[in-house]
Amino acid sequence: MILYLQIAVALIFFVNKVLILVGRKSGWLVGAVAAALGLFYFYLIGLYIYTALEVCLIVLMSYAFLKKSERSARVETALRMGTTVMMIAIALFAFSGGLTVVELISCTGLLWGTYLMASGSLRKGWALCGVAHVFASYLGYDRGQVVFADFQVASAIVSLIGATTKK
Repeated sequence: MILYLQIAVALIFFVNKVLILVGRKSGWLVGAVAAALGLFYFYLIGLYIYTALEVCLIVLMSYAFLKKSERSARVETALRMGTTVMMIAIALFAFSGGLTVVELISCTGLLWGTYLMASGSLRKGWALCGVAHVFASYLGYDRGQVVFADFQVASAIVSLIGATTKK
């Protein structure tokens, strides 16, 4: 079961990145689906901070998919507050010894990178996601999750392209 979830999560998140890179709004919906599957996958392999991160990613990606051309200040404030709360949780896990440095950098990069991309700061968002994917690939290989790790490398490459070509 874990192998199938690993393949599904890795592949769907990769498709999410490619669709967003080429400017397809559907990429955000695909990402929300991947994050929903990721909840189960990361829980089953014992990466609980990633499990919590997936909840935030579902919200951010759903927002990016559903938002109209004009942004709501109230919604943007709520997203910033939710992202900040998650950062506090990540910090608490890190300072209590519940996270490795690799998990800290990866979670932080994915959270803020996705937030920035959803908010329209594509270049910075892609750059943060790229760094996060490199660290996530290391973590995946370390945990024996080779398919997931390989797709993290591929996602890092897509993120590099996004960081160098998007505004």
